[in-house]
Amino acid sequence: MPDQFDDDLFIDANGCLTERLALGGGEVIVHYDDIPETDITTVDGIRCTTALRTVIDIAPDVEPDHLERIVQDCLDRRLFTVEEAWVRLGESDMLARPGAELLKRVLRR
Repeated sequence: MPDQFDDDLFIDANGCLTERLALGGGEVIVHYDDIPETDITTVDGIRCTTALRTVIDIAPDVEPDHLERIVQDCLDRRLFTVEEAWVRLGESDMLARPGAELLKRVLRR
């Protein structure tokens, strides 16, 4: 569970400032982080993180068996490869990221 500052602003499992916002009748969760351009893509004109970066970021918030299914789904859909994942996980900004370590465990299986 995140360390709550209040209902709308908290620190997520990766240590990032996170904000809960209402948008168009729904809830949007915004994570504030320094993300390299290599982790950014555009989907339907909206900038967002790549599938690989998203998996790394959500890994601490899902159960291990669910993370395995997510990774397998991404691999099956060719959203990223095992090789691409290992390269990204080896970069310096991933060394202390909790989700990176969890993804490494899944990839080792």
